[in-house]
Amino acid sequence: MKTLFALLASLFLFAAPTWAVDVSMGSGMDLAFSPTEININAGDTIRFVNEALPPHNVIVEDHPDLSHDGLAFAPGESFEITFPDPGDYTFYCDPHKGAGMIGHIHVS
Repeated sequence: MKTLFALLASLFLFAAPTWAVDVSMGSGMDLAFSPTEININAGDTIRFVNEALPPHNVIVEDHPDLSHDGLAFAPGESFEITFPDPGDYTFYCDPHKGAGMIGHIHVS
């Protein structure tokens, strides 16, 4: 019985999604990401979560393959982006870039 329980528990551990970082969009009723400076490793995934003041998306400058141009409208709506390669990336919310909704990701 203990073996069966251990097997089932390990399946749930491997099935659970993991993210390197959660980034709030519109956090604190501001047109901002939180955090705005992110350090991750190559292959890590960032989850972007809509908090308030929608709509929001994430455009990774010069990397349309990493961008999520679909708009998140509902509070709690989220999407993930995986960064496979090392480098420095600037990201922004297209509707709110002019308001300063910009961030930076450093992938090592």
